[in-house]
Amino acid sequence: MSNITIIIPSYNDASGLRQSLPPLINKAKENAWEIIVVNDCSTDDTVAALQEFDSAVTVITNEVNMGYGASIKRGILAAKTEWVASMDADGQHRIADLEAMAARLKDDDVDALIGKRDKSSHVPFVRMPGKWVLAHAANFITGRKIPDINCGLRILRRRFMLSLLSLTSDGFSFSTSTLVCLLQLGCRVQFVPVTVDERIGKSTVKQVRDDFYTLMLILRLITLFKPLRVFLPLSLILFAATFINQMYVFATQGLDITTATVVGGLGGLFIFCMALLADQISGLRRDLLLRDIKMEQLSCK
Repeated sequence: MSNITIIIPSYNDASGLRQSLPPLINKAKENAWEIIVVNDCSTDDTVAALQEFDSAVTVITNEVNMGYGASIKRGILAAKTEWVASMDADGQHRIADLEAMAARLKDDDVDALIGKRDKSSHVPFVRMPGKWVLAHAANFITGRKIPDINCGLRILRRRFMLSLLSLTSDGFSFSTSTLVCLLQLGCRVQFVPVTVDERIGKSTVKQVRDDFYTLMLILRLITLFKPLRVFLPLSLILFAATFINQMYVFATQGLDITTATVVGGLGGLFIFCMALLADQISGLRRDLLLRDIKMEQLSCK
């Protein structure tokens, strides 16, 4: 368990850091973990809070507010260990859960351990509709039921993450986009039950805006990894609508081929051809990503 760096992105989480860091530092000393806290240009007294733990943690400061995902990316780039873990600075995640996940690295042949919030976890009611939509969109992309799409408590192989940094979000959708990428690349992902407590302090998440950005990113990822899942149904729907319309014309107006039939048929054919082309490009991109991951693996040996 000595090859883990814990990355904690922080934006205006001074009170959370003061409560969560002392026990985490003690546990990190027992297990020889490293801790990196990325201060995302906080405007509260986060700087003063981190100075209290200056000798026990590595602090990275963003000169401008870069976002949750961008802060974790800076931590990943700064880490030197095989594994990187992420947890929130607001006291929601339990150190015991992190330690249990780290213990599984000894026995399980995995590339990523993702927290799966149990029924006793705190989830604000206002966030439930957005989570439901995002969960179903992610399930559609990956073709599998994902137990938890955006739990921030996770442990990942650093070399995989280095190859995925350009594809993942700089904002709060980093967790979702990372998970989708890992699953689509065939990485060995396991979900581990965890309990999430109520956060310390005020949330900086803008629910509607961040859920919209996450959904747009999911659509971007689906066109990258599984373009046929988007374009092929659109093509078939257009073909079906054109066929039904033309049958109606035959039944009511005789054997006339309408402009709508021509446009609809050509449109469906165009989308179908675009789907095939996008699928070929997706395969090439996926192969390049897997090659980069393999090169990272060889360079680590």
